[in-house]
Amino acid sequence: MDKSLQVICMGAMSHLGLMFFIYPERIITSTHQGHWEPVLIQSLIFIFFLWLYLKGLSYFPQQDIISILKGLGKTLSFILLFPVLLYFIVTTIELINAYAELTTIIFLANTPTWAIFTLIILISTYIAVKGIETILRTSILIFSIFFPLILLMILLSFQDIDWHNAFPIIDTDFTFFRQPSFYTSFFSFAIVFSFLGFLPADILYNSNKIMWAVFLLIPFFFLSVYLPLLTFGNETARTLLFPFIITLDKVQVEWLVFDRATMFFALSLFTFIMLLTSLLLWQASQIMSQYIPGLKTKYHIVGLSVSIFIICLFIHSWLDVEKLFLWNTPLRFYILIVLPSVIFLIGVRRKQKHHETY
Repeated sequence: MDKSLQVICMGAMSHLGLMFFIYPERIITSTHQGHWEPVLIQSLIFIFFLWLYLKGLSYFPQQDIISILKGLGKTLSFILLFPVLLYFIVTTIELINAYAELTTIIFLANTPTWAIFTLIILISTYIAVKGIETILRTSILIFSIFFPLILLMILLSFQDIDWHNAFPIIDTDFTFFRQPSFYTSFFSFAIVFSFLGFLPADILYNSNKIMWAVFLLIPFFFLSVYLPLLTFGNETARTLLFPFIITLDKVQVEWLVFDRATMFFALSLFTFIMLLTSLLLWQASQIMSQYIPGLKTKYHIVGLSVSIFIICLFIHSWLDVEKLFLWNTPLRFYILIVLPSVIFLIGVRRKQKHHETY
């Protein structure tokens, strides 16, 4: 049965949860002009390596990347998969801390951070233990509820824009290449569709549908950056920690059940990220189960969740989260560029051997 819709909803939710929260601030601080340039470059890089990833996986229709890499030998497969496992763990820690910070600012100013950590981890762990099919089915439900209303919030935010703030529109020196924030902003691309390589053989999807869905999502990256820029101007937007969230804070909708559009939007993103966190825990458990045998997957997930919770307790400020984003950059490019390239090259080699045999 084709489950492309479930896969697309999960990937779209992951994109939206990351792009509207972390991504705008990174891009806006990376350059003073021509902000569409870094967004376009990152989008093209992402599209190319996603295509490479899907093409590589297509050579192994009944296998996931763990079994593909195990064909290279247990030692080499461990060397290739360990950075992936480490990235999933560190990214989960980053997401939990980042969204706990957002929740503290918008919803629960007087709630201790550990309580928010507990809420996120408990819900994410429960969903992860239920397995990938539960995660994918839940993604359709959540996406169908929140995406139309998120789209409405985005359209309403156009009421405060000033098109003059888009100028100057070209950065001829490409100064963003020299800014660390440009490279840390790849955070919003690296983890989104990595789960495609972990799906079991009975979960089928159409690669062409995935690519079309990605093309439809790319404009939202531009909107996440340009709506704050057009609303506040470059100099003001650069000073904001969460530019897009602050942009929505200016939107007044009297008929909305929440007092502010920001509360509804942040709640939507919070829901998306909890599901993404459960997906990361599940993927990490799939790798761990191959190299730590004798335990059921659910015990790997629970043990990993407890460890992540303890680590989160030692992160006390947003500056610590910023350091994690920076330190995690090499692993981010490993997931985005190296892993798809390796899978593609293994697939091409397999195809060549097949032709030589016949």
